[in-house]
Amino acid sequence: MESHFTDEKAGPLRAETYRRLRRHWQFINEKKLFEIKDNKRFGVNIYGAEREEPRFIQAASLYHPDTVIRSFSHDGSGDEPGIKDPDGNWDIRPHRGRLVHVDHETLRTWSEMLEDPETPVLETRMVYAVNKATADVLNKLAGAPRMGQLNLQFSPGWHEKNDRTKGYFDSEWGVPESWDDVILQGSHLSVARPMFKYPNPTMLHNTDWTEQDIEALAPDEIPVTSYKPRGDRAKYDAAYTHWEVPAAEHQGAEAAEPNGSGRSQSARDFYRVAWRRMAANTGERTLIPALIPPGAAHTHLIYSAAVAERPDVIPLVVAFAGSLLADFVIRSIQKNDIIYPTFKTLPYVEDARLRSATTLRALRLNCVASEYARLWAAGFTDEFLTERWTGGLAYEGRAEIGDVTPEWTPATPLRVAADRRQALLEIDVLVAMALGITADELCTIYRTQFPVLAGYDRTRDHYDADGRLVPNSVQAVWRRKGGNDGVYVESDLSGTHPGAGVEYNYEIPFLTRDREADIRMAFEAFSRRMP
Repeated sequence: MESHFTDEKAGPLRAETYRRLRRHWQFINEKKLFEIKDNKRFGVNIYGAEREEPRFIQAASLYHPDTVIRSFSHDGSGDEPGIKDPDGNWDIRPHRGRLVHVDHETLRTWSEMLEDPETPVLETRMVYAVNKATADVLNKLAGAPRMGQLNLQFSPGWHEKNDRTKGYFDSEWGVPESWDDVILQGSHLSVARPMFKYPNPTMLHNTDWTEQDIEALAPDEIPVTSYKPRGDRAKYDAAYTHWEVPAAEHQGAEAAEPNGSGRSQSARDFYRVAWRRMAANTGERTLIPALIPPGAAHTHLIYSAAVAERPDVIPLVVAFAGSLLADFVIRSIQKNDIIYPTFKTLPYVEDARLRSATTLRALRLNCVASEYARLWAAGFTDEFLTERWTGGLAYEGRAEIGDVTPEWTPATPLRVAADRRQALLEIDVLVAMALGITADELCTIYRTQFPVLAGYDRTRDHYDADGRLVPNSVQAVWRRKGGNDGVYVESDLSGTHPGAGVEYNYEIPFLTRDREADIRMAFEAFSRRMP
């Protein structure tokens, strides 16, 4: 097993290991070659006599032993393989670029990415680069500033078992009376989408949830929850995470102490970036953050953070955290449990040239209800009004990304699926530009590190002529009757959204989007706009 390479407490053992390591091959048993679970990760390591300086060869995310053997004789030509091949199969193709040469400078790069400055370089945790191209991007990201520079304050929320046993909350399905009664769980969140799924009344298990229709969300929407507060509300409020906040930054003038020295304040008073704690390193996405409003609590399978001294940066924080590059960092260190020490190591840099464009897109994605009105008003700037899409699906009647007002309205959140996809993609590009990552490098990361997302882009996600995501049931009829050239009656191309009960008529043509082409177009457009 690989735990001695990744456990925070195994530093001294790692230091001795790195000095002796010659080969490190990391496998995933997805092809079920061995009698362990198919998603188990394990290593085959070759050791030798102790060296003064570490020097070994690493290959990660291997699915067959033959791959690494043949990579030694490969000539290095062609695109470097990733997690899956272009046909969606686990990628067992050999390539010289699979072999990553690790020395003391490589460990120093890993240390800059993962560790506190006082951690010895030889004790740094391992980073898993699937090929040389991704290793080069990691080297760039290692030199970037970190989220930790922002003085983030974190909350683990309610412990789902212990705090429930103490009587702070209990199971009860339904819509809370206000956001002060909201207790969020991990499935509520998706990337830049705070109200993604709601639990079903049956509450049978953690997958007994239904995706919501963002087009049909009410302006004053409050999410359905499985838990409700219980007992004395003063005790409920007092027992939740509190932060030490400087007097000038308190949410509300009444919060300041008379002497201006500051005081303890509930984390629930702030807009926060929240993310699912449990992560799947080979899924569509691994790091899943969204903004949650004041009042809301959450269980410990969500973590949240805010910057009391600078609430204006929260949209930027959620943008960087929700980017493909931040997700790539998490995948490279292969964390299944994302808590605050890991979140603090994510890259974050403020580029004044890109700030307004990034903030606008983050706010329009996350501010899905009127409870976000104060955050929208505080973040609004006249620069928003000059922003334009860099591309995407140009459906009839499409509004520009900068077609907004200073006050939050039901038109503020992006509700059309194609527009939300484009805004997320443009954030990916803006974050990459701020971090000095090129279009070629970002496309390589997407292609090699996000095979599930790439597969959905190629085959699953079709958008209709109005920009809506076409459900699978409608796609099945569309394919059976000849695709965009078929002849249909209205009922063939209609479907009811399970989350809202709204029936939609989907207009052909149905189209997929080429993410790499859209990324390159966005890079070009933003580059032209930069001074």
